[in-house]
Amino acid sequence: MEEPILIEIHNQLTKSYQTNVTSNTVQKRILEKDIIIFLNDYRKVLLPEYIYNREITLQELINFKKLLHNILELTKYSNCLSEEDTMTILGKIPTIKKMVNKDIEAAFIKDPAAKSYEEVAITYPGLFAIMVHRFSHELYKLGYFFFSRLLSEYSHSKTGIDIHPGATIGESFFIDHGTGIVIGETTMIGNNVTIYQNVTLGAFSFHRDDNGNIIKGLRRHPTIEDNVTVYAGATILGGETIIGRDSIIGGNAWLTESVLPNSKVVSKFENKIYYPQNS
Repeated sequence: MEEPILIEIHNQLTKSYQTNVTSNTVQKRILEKDIIIFLNDYRKVLLPEYIYNREITLQELINFKKLLHNILELTKYSNCLSEEDTMTILGKIPTIKKMVNKDIEAAFIKDPAAKSYEEVAITYPGLFAIMVHRFSHELYKLGYFFFSRLLSEYSHSKTGIDIHPGATIGESFFIDHGTGIVIGETTMIGNNVTIYQNVTLGAFSFHRDDNGNIIKGLRRHPTIEDNVTVYAGATILGGETIIGRDSIIGGNAWLTESVLPNSKVVSKFENKIYYPQNS
């Protein structure tokens, strides 16, 4: 009795697969463990002084190149993507390392709980999320959208920090605590910016075509200029929203319009405390 039912279920699943296959479907297989292995090796290449307490060897870099090339092959969208992409991305790592070192320094300076650079580099979830983002952003710019998203979503699941690989982030970026942070695809963040937990840098609305379909590729997330601090729970929305440099955005603030440089934004609310009455 069960076999005819199973055959019918199989036929329906097969039909669904054939319907959903598109030219952008990744035909080859990549597993979560491949992403974990890649990111572990990436950390060792990027920060060997903290992981190994020594410099990286040439052979370790060669091994990482092979691993990177294999995953690029598995996750490319088009055969038109260049074979030179592996070396192009590898060539970005010295610059990424300099930026991540500045991120580590920023966290150590700004967080009174930080006891050492090693502690920041190895244990801080915000630093992990930034480190992954700086690499995934380079992949995104080269058109490896699937690979970049695999990395960012693994980081999201590990840290609770959701940074789209398309977001542009400047130097000395510090995420404190980090849980619940969302940074959208077209967000632009300047240098020396600090963001606390549960901050959203998101879209306010979407442009649509005549048929009501969302138009992709347009700016829809805010710009955060240099030296801005955004405290916990703040929400900043919209592609035309600019937070001027040297501003402070208080906790739980809700912004859909621009703020001039050197501004302080405070969300007003009233605490009511009820004391027990004497009987």
